[in-house]
Amino acid sequence: MNCDCLLCSGSDPAGMDEYERDIAWHVESHGWSVVALPWEGELPGWVYSLGLWHTMRMPEVCMVGLRVADMHHWVNLVGERVRAGLELRPDTVIDDVLDGYPLVVRPVHPSWYVDLFAFGLNFYGRLVPPVMQLVWPELRSADRQPSLWLPKDDHPPSLWTRLDDLMDSPFPGAPIDSLVVGSRQVIDGLAPVAAVVHGTDGSWCFLDSSGRPEVGLVHLRHVVAGYPYVCDFADLPVGHAAWQESDGNWSRSRLE
Repeated sequence: MNCDCLLCSGSDPAGMDEYERDIAWHVESHGWSVVALPWEGELPGWVYSLGLWHTMRMPEVCMVGLRVADMHHWVNLVGERVRAGLELRPDTVIDDVLDGYPLVVRPVHPSWYVDLFAFGLNFYGRLVPPVMQLVWPELRSADRQPSLWLPKDDHPPSLWTRLDDLMDSPFPGAPIDSLVVGSRQVIDGLAPVAAVVHGTDGSWCFLDSSGRPEVGLVHLRHVVAGYPYVCDFADLPVGHAAWQESDGNWSRSRLE
């Protein structure tokens, strides 16, 4: 299987949004990047690699249900093991990453890709490589870690099979998987959304309070998952904005 990612397809960096350029830079300079989706409400967080296939023709890896910062670290450690010669095959046991607990490698069924790996679909285009789940030992039944090797329709009922119900879009004209504008701080999970803009063209924009001009495109699904309170502003009329004041209250007005 060839690679049809943003780097291999010859995509012009000028045509990428800032987040895509950042991922491409990490892949070129380090070999891979890590996408992290924060834990929010009842939906646990997850992380996954981008670039292992491009750099080493090895499957991408994902982890689900633990602290996002820890999973980010462990996925990077697995990437280093792969660089050192580890082959990611189904049922491989990795026992030197998760603080003495074994990780078992299981193949992710493609029926989960759209729900969980939206940035990966953007990065790789039409030739999406295989993804492996790094399965950690759950000591208690917590419903935090799905069995992603099962087809989604065959998975036992859980919050993971209800992702569409958990994340329906309340924003007019913007399906949950549509691309919206976000500030870099918001996209990277470094600052909360402090302003919501419903543009005169019907577009939606989610900004932080820093006033920095850097913006990019992000799936609305990830904005809603990371900052569910933005749904309170889905009733903004076209050409209006809402922003958080210094006292924490929110104001609304028509765009100038």
